[in-house]
Amino acid sequence: MEQTTHFERSLVLIKPDGVQRGFVGEVIGRFERVGLKIIALKMVHAAVEDVDKHYALTEEWMKGVFEKAKSKYEAKGETFPYADHVAYGTEIKNGLVTFLKSAPIVAMVVEGEGAVALIRKLVGTTEPASSAPGTIRGDLSHDSYALSNSQNRPLRNIVHASGAVDEALNEIAVWFTDVELHKYEHVNDRVQYDPRWFV
Repeated sequence: MEQTTHFERSLVLIKPDGVQRGFVGEVIGRFERVGLKIIALKMVHAAVEDVDKHYALTEEWMKGVFEKAKSKYEAKGETFPYADHVAYGTEIKNGLVTFLKSAPIVAMVVEGEGAVALIRKLVGTTEPASSAPGTIRGDLSHDSYALSNSQNRPLRNIVHASGAVDEALNEIAVWFTDVELHKYEHVNDRVQYDPRWFV
């Protein structure tokens, strides 16, 4: 069978709020319904060192979370309560580490054509309150930057999904060993991707 060269892998974590609200099956179903393949799956109580590695406190990451949150405040005519990306990024990371290790999570590796961008589209924007209906976050949560910041906690946005192919490779290595990544034929490998299947 011929396969496209755009097959990618992405890490998805169903966070403690998603697990405790009973959305594991719902989230997995969203990916499977579009033809993505689950190649690794487990429930874990995350160790601090794994979460610490997962949320790498890089300049780029800190600027990214800072700008996202700041722009939401400014769009509402409000003053963002943090002066710089380092202060905000550090606080967000500390909160995320505490949150992700607070209760069991479900970790999975999802594979498919253009998987990283497709999963991000299905998941929705970081802030559930501004995520479109039909996305995981838009349908299953209504948390906002304003509420989470006022309560001094991370957003409860159900899932984490890798933001880029390189990021996915690094994140997968934090949560899974090579032997935990399974290769198998899925019906969609042929029905969706084999150019000769319907000939």
